[in-house]
Amino acid sequence: MISSLSAIMASLLYLMSSYYLSRCIRHKETSGLSLRLPIMVSAAFALVLHTISLTLTLFTAESMVFSFGNGLSLIGWIGVFSLLIISFNKPTEMLGIFIFPLAATTTLLPQFLGSLHPIDYTLGFHVIISIFAYSVLGLATAQAILFSVQEKRFQQRQLTNLIRALPPLQLMEKTLIQLVMIGFIILTLALLSGSYFIDNFFDQKLAHKTFFSLLAWLTYALFLWGHFQFGWRGQKAARYTIWAYSFLAISYIGTQGIIIIMNI
Repeated sequence: MISSLSAIMASLLYLMSSYYLSRCIRHKETSGLSLRLPIMVSAAFALVLHTISLTLTLFTAESMVFSFGNGLSLIGWIGVFSLLIISFNKPTEMLGIFIFPLAATTTLLPQFLGSLHPIDYTLGFHVIISIFAYSVLGLATAQAILFSVQEKRFQQRQLTNLIRALPPLQLMEKTLIQLVMIGFIILTLALLSGSYFIDNFFDQKLAHKTFFSLLAWLTYALFLWGHFQFGWRGQKAARYTIWAYSFLAISYIGTQGIIIIMNI
């Protein structure tokens, strides 16, 4: 009962944040503490309620309980959490126009979607690390797509209200690099922790997932090396980020359930 009520209230607050953001974009009001504060406060309260709901569906005294629904809910939670952290020192709250509606939907999913899979806490923490990597790198990919579109629209001088509402190009690019770096570190931890659970590489049918996960890791590593060594940026940065995440997404195709999906 508490879980369901918290999820509903969190979803409504996320939608309120989305609505306020859309009004700011329509009226070209995209700066100033008086505009940012209500958005961030409502999103923060939503995140607290989302945390309560998710915790009640995810943790028990004996084990962690995963389902497809609370796995997606955790992805939405990480997206909002990451955005709020980034927004402390960067005016990036306008990215919430994409993240808040997603979170509003996913916070409700544990109540309706997916069968439950109890697992011990050792494997559970590996699953959470993997979901964190998937979520942060997914956020980086969304940032890369927005940055790529924004830069092209500026070059073509085709500026919509949404493009004008986004942070400056330089800040968008800096945020993209930071998200890739953080996601790359978490992905490295996920791959290392996942190796602990490999008993028989072929019997567990891990060849497909491992190959594309490592390919994604190598692509991120190549991009970060190129960025710091040769100054790769702009559209090249966006392309590498999108390609790397495509490999990571392919690594999950054909798996069944959230535990198998995230056990990379």
